[in-house]
Amino acid sequence: MGGDGSEFLQRDFSETYERYHVESLQNMSKQELVKEYLELEKCLSRMEEENNRLRLESKKHGGEAAETRLRQLELEVDRLRAENLRLLREKDL
Repeated sequence: MGGDGSEFLQRDFSETYERYHVESLQNMSKQELVKEYLELEKCLSRMEEENNRLRLESKKHGGEAAETRLRQLELEVDRLRAENLRLLREKDL
């Protein structure tokens, strides 16, 4: 398959996974949603701490590897923030 086929498969997987995830969240009790939210908050905190550590490391060493890892972590933090927001909305419903 060419690039277009793999993009389609990736998008299809993402959409299917998102539907499954939303369905599983809808089936959770309020207590389970709160627990999930708190777990994501912990994960977010760890990511932010590692992000800050890597920023300092990057400034000290100016390494490209640290910058790349930092960017990956920033993307993960953004994803977790979006997930937390979605969970808060689910909880409020």
